[in-house]
Amino acid sequence: MSSLSMQPFRFLDLPGELRNNIYDLLLCSWDDEPGYEPGSINGLCKRSPSYDALSLLRTNKQIHEEAFDYMMRRNQFVRVTCRGLDVNSLFLGDEMIPAIATDQRKARQFEGYLMHLTLSKPVVSSGAFNFSEHEIMMLRADLPFLCRQLDVETAMTDANATTNEHLSISATVSFSPFHSEMFTPATQQYLLDPIASHVRGISNLSMSGPVSTMIAEAVISQVAQPRWTDPKATLDSIHTGTDVGKRQWQNKEFYSASESWTYSMRTLERMRHSSSWLGLKAAGGEDFVNSTADLYFTLNLLRASFLQVDMASEHADRATAARNGAMSLQHLRKCETASARFAQHADATWVPSNEQASKMLFRQAKCLRLMHANANLVKAVTLIEQAAVLAPNDIVIRDEKDAVRNWEAEVEELQRERAQAQADKVVERASLWSYLRCAVSELAS
Repeated sequence: MSSLSMQPFRFLDLPGELRNNIYDLLLCSWDDEPGYEPGSINGLCKRSPSYDALSLLRTNKQIHEEAFDYMMRRNQFVRVTCRGLDVNSLFLGDEMIPAIATDQRKARQFEGYLMHLTLSKPVVSSGAFNFSEHEIMMLRADLPFLCRQLDVETAMTDANATTNEHLSISATVSFSPFHSEMFTPATQQYLLDPIASHVRGISNLSMSGPVSTMIAEAVISQVAQPRWTDPKATLDSIHTGTDVGKRQWQNKEFYSASESWTYSMRTLERMRHSSSWLGLKAAGGEDFVNSTADLYFTLNLLRASFLQVDMASEHADRATAARNGAMSLQHLRKCETASARFAQHADATWVPSNEQASKMLFRQAKCLRLMHANANLVKAVTLIEQAAVLAPNDIVIRDEKDAVRNWEAEVEELQRERAQAQADKVVERASLWSYLRCAVSELAS
């Protein structure tokens, strides 16, 4: 009896169902809360296993084959490759994307993935090509997070600089030929569903491997559809976000207002650089393009206004003024080019009204003053005077004109003091030399 109790435990003697339960617990359990990994791609977080049990795969060949097969089928790993893309701006960032690994070497060595999604940016003549390549290994269960956050429109901004250029990211989906026995129609549809449901505007998606032609064609057709199709609904959604931000601003919720405007502006810019643009322009006509340009101007002006809030604070330091000022001026330059970026390329007629132009000039002058950009004083004076001409009854502009004039007087006074100090030094130096010459003359005599 005692000899029987001392026999070694043999894992393979357990029933197959029980072994699978053990594999499921040790190899297919993941922490509910993803963690942060330093140096990870912007927008991604770390999905960690609940147990460090990979040593189980090294027990013996039979257990390895059995456990690896179960792990692969249960977890359904998906590999994502990004080529020539700035991955740190590839995702919207509205929600974090859990990933198992972003290490290129590990992702390439692992052959247990079922599907491989490759996103590539085509070479364009308007800019230098980015030769970078990044790898992401993730669970199929987390693939919807990635597909919802994928911003293929912003990634192609430089390639689609004018309204007649609308290149698309290249995309391929390949099913692993090593696991063809797993790809039932239901499994194929399950793996592809996040792509079919959330990715839009990619006209050249291709598929390879053991995948049904009918399923592949259906997904390719869905992904090729434009993200935005209704001009009025598209503008209404952006207007809504803009108006929400204005109400938040009136309630002194400045940072919430900025978030609303930032989201609206990113949506507007994504739409402008997407494959949807030509269809929207054709359906909405000149009025749609003019409204788009007007929104673009307004949102950039609002963002510039927000950035000047902290600059105007009595607690603002030089670093804050310089940083926010530079960003504010960038938005104001976009206001200046709004007509060229949206209207003129589309044969539309929009130009800023006198009221809009006066607000832009006012913001430019105020920004230079808050930055203490003394070298640009003359420019600031010119800008605020132009704003006052366009809006002579605007009290805020008149107050800013007084502030700029006071700044001008302070700078002129400072310059006079410096000039006087310099003149005093010259006189002092001349007196010293005169004294020395007299002393030398007396000694010589």
